[in-house]
Amino acid sequence: MNIILFIGYFIFAVLGSSIIKYSSLHDSKILFTIPVVGMNFSLMTLIGFTCYGLSFIVYTILLGKFELSFVSPITVGIVYVLLMITAVVIFKESFSTVKLLGSTLIIAGVLLMASTK
Repeated sequence: MNIILFIGYFIFAVLGSSIIKYSSLHDSKILFTIPVVGMNFSLMTLIGFTCYGLSFIVYTILLGKFELSFVSPITVGIVYVLLMITAVVIFKESFSTVKLLGSTLIIAGVLLMASTK
């Protein structure tokens, strides 16, 4: 059950960022604008924020089940690596040796932390 919560968090967090990024790159019908910051909201943007909201709920559940010092580094690390992969594959963003090295170190740290539980 706990692994399902982590996977759900990863999916919702990555989807949230990716959908918001996608909606910012494509013209969509604007539903409303926040004038102070000039942020336009489309249906895609709202779906992205909904995914973020769901990830926050799942994250809160994870915090109730595990120590913060365990949950936070693992979730942040894995989401970072998944977002980097998404950015390179879907959005054609740059990829470098430094990013590969950093991601490898993050995954090594996540595996090390996960092995202690």
